[in-house]
Amino acid sequence: MTKKLFWEDATQSSFKSKILSVEVYEKDPSKFTVVMDETAFYPEGGGQPWDEGTIGGMKVSYVYEEQGVIYHVLDQTATIDSNVTCEIDWNRRFDHMQQHLGQHILSAAFENLYSASTVGFHLGTEFVTIDVTKDSLSYDEVVQIEAEANQIIFNNLKVSSHFPSVEELKNLPLRKAPTVTEGIRIIEIENYDYSPCGGTHPTHTGAVGLIKIRRWEKMKGQIRVEFVCGLRALKDYSWKNRQINEISNQLSIRDIETQEFVEKMIDENKTLSKTIRTFKKDLQDYQVKELYQSAEIHKDYSLVVKIFDGLDFKDLQSMANSLNQYSKTIALLATKNDKAQIVFTRSKDVEINIGNLFKEVIGLIEGKGGGSPQTAQGGGSDLANLDGLMTAAVLKIKKDYLS
Repeated sequence: MTKKLFWEDATQSSFKSKILSVEVYEKDPSKFTVVMDETAFYPEGGGQPWDEGTIGGMKVSYVYEEQGVIYHVLDQTATIDSNVTCEIDWNRRFDHMQQHLGQHILSAAFENLYSASTVGFHLGTEFVTIDVTKDSLSYDEVVQIEAEANQIIFNNLKVSSHFPSVEELKNLPLRKAPTVTEGIRIIEIENYDYSPCGGTHPTHTGAVGLIKIRRWEKMKGQIRVEFVCGLRALKDYSWKNRQINEISNQLSIRDIETQEFVEKMIDENKTLSKTIRTFKKDLQDYQVKELYQSAEIHKDYSLVVKIFDGLDFKDLQSMANSLNQYSKTIALLATKNDKAQIVFTRSKDVEINIGNLFKEVIGLIEGKGGGSPQTAQGGGSDLANLDGLMTAAVLKIKKDYLS
């Protein structure tokens, strides 16, 4: 059993210990596992990531626990040492302490205000999430929950850890039941919350700094709440504040007016977009009509051939769909963008296989694609030979398909 110094003092970032064993790490033979008689390195578990740092100057990249023994994964081998110096990455540790205690506080606020239990917890590299037993969550409820949680932080309540006896445990107002039966550790937030936990936490709630709920979503009948604490909350506020200021400056409005102004812009854009679509449809109808009227007539069939510069492929498809509504019509359309894009189509009363025609010529632009006997489409990289492809397709129609 490894003695857990992080349970005695979570603020300890430097210590000396005795290396008991050094073994090759089973999951990665290029690394090694070190076991010491006592350690301040927190092992992965309970939703909290492991500590990083150094043992004897060598990097600790992972820490885990099995049957009470804590294993430290090193990138280099170590030697048996009865007095090795160990250093914890304090910034990482303190961040985890802020987030973990913040989770206790936020979960207790959900429980106190809405009887919503926390059934899931994950401390990630950027955000923290909890899953709570609640059917829905509104902005007004979030405001209330944040207010209570942050008031607990501002009150700077004492945070203590206890190992109660079985009888003592029965008398504690636990927020949730322990998941183990022996060595149960209880984290107490003074007169506010009692929760079984093996993680690391600051000694007072004030060290959490701030709790901010970022977003939430319904997931598997529960609500997943994403939040940040402490320095993470400050960083989150900083980039959002910068963006809102830059946006409001560009729009020449006050920052507090940004949402209303953007919503107005979106409404206006929808109206303008609708108007543009109407004009675009009218223009396209005119273009289609002009293309049909100027088409070459070959053996009583209208042959429409056109290469556009920069026309969007969706517009090209739309024009093809309009042209094949005319009787006895064959349309060969193409557009030049970053590559050549093509649509071949025909009206239903034309008995030729457009798909076969397309396959015969698409290789001329190093392209690919396909379709049905009525319509085929695709693209290729050889823009320079697009004119040649269209010429070849017209010749094949006249000589092989409509001969």
